Amino acid sequence: MAHAIAKIPVQGVGIGYRREIAEQIFAAADKLDLVEIITEQFFDPITSDAELARLCASFKVLPHGVGLSIGSPILADQSYLRSVKRVVDQTAAPFYSEHLCMTRAPGIDLGHLAPLAFTSAVLASTVDHVQQIQDFLGKPLILENIAHLLKIGSGDMSEEAFFHELVERTGCGILLDITNINANAANFGTDAGEILGRMPLDRVVQVHLAGGYWAGGFFVDGHSHPVAEACWSLFRTLAEACPIKACLIERDDNLPEDISPLIAEVERVRGIISSSPSALRPPEGVSY
Repeated sequence: MAHAIAKIPVQGVGIGYRREIAEQIFAAADKLDLVEIITEQFFDPITSDAELARLCASFKVLPHGVGLSIGSPILADQSYLRSVKRVVDQTAAPFYSEHLCMTRAPGIDLGHLAPLAFTSAVLASTVDHVQQIQDFLGKPLILENIAHLLKIGSGDMSEEAFFHELVERTGCGILLDITNINANAANFGTDAGEILGRMPLDRVVQVHLAGGYWAGGFFVDGHSHPVAEACWSLFRTLAEACPIKACLIERDDNLPEDISPLIAEVERVRGIISSSPSALRPPEGVSY
């Protein structure tokens, strides 16, 4: 799978597909290379196949899951996995992205993305699950670092070390969420640049950028505001350090009536990537 990660072509820049602004997204098709969909929203073929076909006719479409719970002791059931594979196959996506987290424990739906305990035992279980998913899908899995407000147990390694071990043992890639790095650094009193530098950047495939807000002394990754300047600075550092094959602007709340501010952020991403020494040559039709 490491070889498959290296062969993934440049996908371009786009935004997260949200149905509330769907028609504006379609109207801006000439300004976007791709959209990212929430996989679980397209599980029902009766209600979503026509919409998915329309999306695939206009954009590259990257499915992004929220319910796989790759770090749980027990992997998702076969019905769930078959639904994921159907969406991945329909979009012809070159990889599948999810979160390095737990969303459930035996008999319990947590209802949110919960951090893992970064231990050798959890690593071994996660490695096994990643390998099973990649074999089932026949495509690489790329995993996203999450924002969190607490740490589970003491662990015997850092999150960055966990990622290093995971990518080496499975060949999977990374979806690096810049805003999540910035949020965790702010909330735990660490340095975002140092965290970034300790990640296995050679395995980064895709990047997320979003905006959040401060509440009760914590920075919340709300996907609700423009991308902060601190995140733009961190993104520029990343772009100078490694090639980026796909980048998404995420907005889930406070969606603008006019998506031109989101398009402006897409253009800013393109400008940063195209001016970086590590930029990859995109295929025809992709506008880095």
